[in-house]
Amino acid sequence: MSAYSPSHFHRVFAEIVGETPADYVKRLRLERAAHFLIYEPHMPVTEIAMYCGFSSLSYFTYSFTEYFKHSPKGAYLKRFPREYLHSKKSKQQSRKQKESEQESDYTGFQWLDLTKVQTVVLEEQTVMFARHLGPYTQGITDTWENVFRYAKARDLISKDTMMLGVPCNNPYITPVDKCRYDCCIAVTGDIDIGHEMDTASFKGGKHVLYPFEEAIEYNRRDLLIECYSELYSFWLPRSGYRYLGNPVELISIASKPGTLDLDCRITAIALAIEPK
Repeated sequence: MSAYSPSHFHRVFAEIVGETPADYVKRLRLERAAHFLIYEPHMPVTEIAMYCGFSSLSYFTYSFTEYFKHSPKGAYLKRFPREYLHSKKSKQQSRKQKESEQESDYTGFQWLDLTKVQTVVLEEQTVMFARHLGPYTQGITDTWENVFRYAKARDLISKDTMMLGVPCNNPYITPVDKCRYDCCIAVTGDIDIGHEMDTASFKGGKHVLYPFEEAIEYNRRDLLIECYSELYSFWLPRSGYRYLGNPVELISIASKPGTLDLDCRITAIALAIEPK
C-alpha cells in the first residue's frame, strides 16, 4: 500500500517506470497473452484473452492489434524473425531444417539433447538481488559483479551458494528498454544484508532443467533463445506439464586468473512446472 495520494502516486510511478499504472498493467497482460499465443498454440484465443484479464475477445483483439500491429489470430506469429541469430546462420539453419524434414519425420528438436532434460525440485530460498533493466545481451554481467562483490564482502558466498538469474520478460515480445533481469544470490538465516540490496523469496518447486555441457556466456543469448523455444514449444506440450512463470538460469561466477574481472556464465536453464 502507498501513502501517496492517487494523483501523486500516478505521477511518481510514471516518472520511475516510464508509463502510467494503467498502461503498465495493460502492457503486461498483452505480453502474457502474446507468450501464450506463441508457446501454447493449442489454447483458443478467447481463452487466452479471458485468462489474461480482458473482458471480451473483441476488446482483446483491438488492444492486441493496436499494440503489436498484428492480429492475434495467426499473423502475429510471423513477426518473429529469430533476431538473436546471425542472418547467415539463420539461413543455413532453415535449409538444414527443410532438408531434415524431407529426409525424416521432423521432431522439432535441434538444440536440446532430450537425454539431458531433467525434472528436479529446487529448494525454496530467500535471495538478495539486483535488477538489470535493458537488453539481455548487454550489462547483465556488470549487475552480477555488483551483487556478487557486495555478497562476497559480507561473507555471504560459499561453494554451495545458489546463484540464479531470472529473465522477467521475453525479448521477442517486450521492448528491449523495458526488459528486466534479476541477479539473485541465495542467503540463509537472519542475515542483515543492509539497505543497498533488495530481498525476495524464490518459491522453488518442480522445474524442468536443462544443463549445458559448457557454461554459456551472456553474450550468447542466441543459444538460450533456441533452447527456451524448444522447451516451450516442443517439450512442454508433450510432457504432461504446464509452465508456471518466468524461467530461471543457474549461474556460475569465478574470478578470471590474473585480473580483477569476474567470469559470469549460465550453467543451466529451468522452467517452473506443474501437472496439466
